[in-house]
Amino acid sequence: MNFLKEKVKKYQEKKLSEAKQKLDYYTEIKNHLEKQLQNSTKEESFGIKEKIEKQKEFIEIWSKNIIKINKELKKLKS
Repeated sequence: MNFLKEKVKKYQEKKLSEAKQKLDYYTEIKNHLEKQLQNSTKEESFGIKEKIEKQKEFIEIWSKNIIKINKELKKLKS
């Protein structure tokens, strides 16, 4: 049984690492777009604002995934 728990734990840790990387990626893109927004014209700003909203959605999704994975890891440690 411990063997199976260890395999699941390693898998969850791998997924947590991937989720954190994706969260960082989408956060970087959002920050870059926000900087672009400051230097853009009114016409350009509409499209950039839409992209920023999309990135915020991705950030929210990956944040929730990280929370779920952390809960699973806590269950395994118990």
